[in-house]
Amino acid sequence: MSNEDINEMGNEMQFAGDIAEEAGIVDVSDGLDTVADAGTLEEISRAELAAASSDITHGLDELAAAERAAIMSDVVAEAGVVDVMEGAEMLSAAEDIEDLSIMLALMSEDDLLWSMDLAGISGQLQVAGDVVEDLDMPVLADFLRDRGDVLRQMATDSIFQSAATRSIAGTLAETGEEVGELGANEVAEGLTRLAVAEGLAEGSEMLAAEGIIDVATGLEELEESQGLDEIAKDLEVEGIAEIGQGSAELGASEVLHDAAEAAEESEY
Repeated sequence: MSNEDINEMGNEMQFAGDIAEEAGIVDVSDGLDTVADAGTLEEISRAELAAASSDITHGLDELAAAERAAIMSDVVAEAGVVDVMEGAEMLSAAEDIEDLSIMLALMSEDDLLWSMDLAGISGQLQVAGDVVEDLDMPVLADFLRDRGDVLRQMATDSIFQSAATRSIAGTLAETGEEVGELGANEVAEGLTRLAVAEGLAEGSEMLAAEGIIDVATGLEELEESQGLDEIAKDLEVEGIAEIGQGSAELGASEVLHDAAEAAEESEY
């Protein structure tokens, strides 16, 4: 082989080595960039995973709180209904007591009128007894005075009974007012509890809706995290392959350059 052939072959190997070196540098650089991109995607994937975990946990907590609020709403609502019913019964009882008080008051007035009538008749019998005695009828006079005393005693007892009945009527009236106040308070408490129960129910619905949204968002973020993680792994494999190819090209470039130098030295 002539020196000219050797020189041409050396030039070709030098050129091929330069091309291989440039390709190797480019491939290694691209591979490193790809690996870096893979690392960035992995960081984003981990951030998405953390966000997904937080959203799902928060959503589940909201759903649990919504369930507890719903249960509490039912309990408070039941208590409110019971209070309203008890209050209504008390108000009805208060009306009955008031009616009884009025009736007893009327009875006491009737008793008083009856007592006064008896007292009047008693006095009349006493006067009649005095008249009969003056007519020299002592037996009839004693009888009339005795009946007068009996009627007077009956009138006295009836007056005391009227006073007792009136006192009972007054006590019942006071009791009716107290029962009525208690009934009104029970109804008010029941309505308040029903309002609280309604608020709890609305809060439960809002918490449940927010919990569902947070869980759904977390699941989407989890899916995105898994997708990014798979892409990152593929990029990492691709980057390593590019680095390997670039390294091989650099190795081939070094061999070609050494061969070209050997060819140049052999000319001499």
